[in-house]
Amino acid sequence: MKSDYSIRREYNYTVGITDQKGASIYFRDITGKDLEFLERILQEDKEISVDDVIELLQKLCVSDIKIKRITPRVIKDLFKIVSKEILCNFMPKVKFLEVCYFLQNNSFVALDFFESQPMTKVMAMIQIHQSEIEKINKSRSQS
Repeated sequence: MKSDYSIRREYNYTVGITDQKGASIYFRDITGKDLEFLERILQEDKEISVDDVIELLQKLCVSDIKIKRITPRVIKDLFKIVSKEILCNFMPKVKFLEVCYFLQNNSFVALDFFESQPMTKVMAMIQIHQSEIEKINKSRSQS
């Protein structure tokens, strides 16, 4: 089955979604500043409404498009893609703050910097940090 869309992750932390007719729409990566908003929308015990989906897509959209003017089927498709490509890096704000604290050697000195970074970049920093901690622990255990 052929996909109705092609998806491209761009160099500037955006995801481009292009339909079969060649129309494209771009969504930005989430940042730490988005987490409280996302926690409200993505609550585990809450059904996500169509209005919530539209608000979320509009917030992340960097194209000059009014999401609410798109057909419901396409909105659903876009939300599925954005969920898979962007929202996959969502974490609760408290977890994000904990990560920032550890990445900054038990400090919040550069919290504004971390909150403005694309979550894809933060996730890469977390992986690198964890890898380095594992190397240190391994070398200590071998000594």
